[in-house]
Amino acid sequence: MKTRGKVLLVVLFGVLLTVVFLLIRFPYIAPWYHRTYSAEAYTEAVLNIESISETETETCILSRFEKLYPFWLGTRWNFNGISETPGEGSIACGYFVTTMVRDMHFDIPRIRLAQCASEEMIKTLVDSAQIKRYSGDQNTVMLAAIEAKGRNLYIVGLDTHTGFLLNDGSESWFIHSSGSFPFCVVKEKASKADVLLESQYKVVGCLSESQLIWGY
Repeated sequence: MKTRGKVLLVVLFGVLLTVVFLLIRFPYIAPWYHRTYSAEAYTEAVLNIESISETETETCILSRFEKLYPFWLGTRWNFNGISETPGEGSIACGYFVTTMVRDMHFDIPRIRLAQCASEEMIKTLVDSAQIKRYSGDQNTVMLAAIEAKGRNLYIVGLDTHTGFLLNDGSESWFIHSSGSFPFCVVKEKASKADVLLESQYKVVGCLSESQLIWGY
């Protein structure tokens, strides 16, 4: 019985450490996260998004994106997910991208673009001069180019996935609805994001420097 008790304590301690690690690594999976980033608060943020004072520049697009994306973190992923409300239901990667762009007050065809190939979606929203393509062995080149341009927001299309690349001025982040653990919308360092780095084809469109997007 004493041995069983010790084993149980070890197991419980291991579970506790795992939970603590996950909450540190993915704080937005905590059940209380969306009490702060609630659906109601998101609706208000979307309604007020055009009150951001910047003019039609990359700063405006960045400000809108940075205001909204934290609400979506932790929202469950599903291949067929079409949620329009962060923290509720589930959302696929393409729908995450197009819903975010729509809620930044760009009247895009959300459903059609979410369902088409990510490269076609990017070409629809970003000027061709602001689109770069990289092969699977050019990760260093890609990340260096993003770092060199400084603070900017990109849509990235991968072999079978899509999401945002955000350079916040100090770090580059891959923000996407992930079909891998923890199976939700996540924010991870671009330099360590396996699904990004392992893709054999990458299309990177700089949304924050696009003039095309302002036609919507």
